[in-house]
Amino acid sequence: MATRALINFVEREDGVTFSEHPGVDKIHIQIYNHYDGYPSGLGVTLASYLQDFKVVNGLGAYDQEKVANGMGCLAAQTVKYLKDEPGQIYLRKPGERDWEDYEYFIWCKEGHGVWISIFDYNDNCIFVGKPDKLITKFEYEDR
Repeated sequence: MATRALINFVEREDGVTFSEHPGVDKIHIQIYNHYDGYPSGLGVTLASYLQDFKVVNGLGAYDQEKVANGMGCLAAQTVKYLKDEPGQIYLRKPGERDWEDYEYFIWCKEGHGVWISIFDYNDNCIFVGKPDKLITKFEYEDR
């Protein structure tokens, strides 16, 4: 049985909490992940990949660093990283939901670090923090 999850990319805004769902109009890109969507699976995978990224506006002297030229670039690189076989990862219109067990929000903005929120199937926020904190919390948790 699949443990499905959504991964949403959302721009950080002043005064907006990471522990509440942003409106659908705030989601820029949505990825559907068909299986192993647990925080100890997909969550740790995402956090491990995203933890050292710098989100910038315009590429320059960042050739040797993990860099994304805006949110769209970060999302595209994430899809490339996760998509290793047919049937695992799909792109969706923001707001489409279909019985997913977990929903991830990747919060990013030029010049700021990446933050992640995780909500369970009851829409309870079960994690908010930087990628390294997610790894510490869920890396060895049983699925």
